[in-house]
Amino acid sequence: MHKLYILLVFIVLTIISCTKKDTINHYLNNTVTQKELLDNGFYKYSMTYLEGESPEKDIHDYEPTNPSHYDTVRVEVFSNIKPKKINGIPKGPLPIFNDSCKIENRNKIITYFFRNNSLEFKSIMNPICSDTKTKDSFKTQIDIKKYYDSLKISYKKMPLERLRNHNDSIGLRVRFIINNFESYFYLTERKEMITYYKTKKRGNEDMLVWNFYKEDSSYEFIE
Repeated sequence: MHKLYILLVFIVLTIISCTKKDTINHYLNNTVTQKELLDNGFYKYSMTYLEGESPEKDIHDYEPTNPSHYDTVRVEVFSNIKPKKINGIPKGPLPIFNDSCKIENRNKIITYFFRNNSLEFKSIMNPICSDTKTKDSFKTQIDIKKYYDSLKISYKKMPLERLRNHNDSIGLRVRFIINNFESYFYLTERKEMITYYKTKKRGNEDMLVWNFYKEDSSYEFIE
């Protein structure tokens, strides 16, 4: 009986220690490390690919005039959504655009992208499930200003610029500098916010998020 009690206590302590609560306010735009995200219950995914340009050929289509040059790019993504499982084994990102109703507690979908260990951008979305009741969504620019005023966080409204591969109408987005980082807010019930941690933007962050969460995602679950 005494041994059984010790075993039960050990199991309970193990479960508690494995349960990590997210204590980060992701709307503040503070930079975070990969370790901080893991410590706050995020799940790590990764993909590696080659990026570069094919060599140019001369007008006679002989040998290339310039040698090929490709760089290895490692993208590590941290999501607060548990990975999908195949035969009980975690494999990759949950395809939220198909299975958003399976997201536990219907919480915000928060995703951080690191490129070669450098934080590039983050995305905050509401689950797409039709019966989801959105909370704390920014519906107007006044909502945004009131929120950051209440926290005494500096912000500055900026003119919009059109970014490539953005699916949303430009009229549904507003652009702010929040805590020294550029953020786009989507005034809809679904998508909320994208923050850039680099001065140079790719402009296709919407597509990168979509590719990460799609059914045949190339990302692998790490931990």
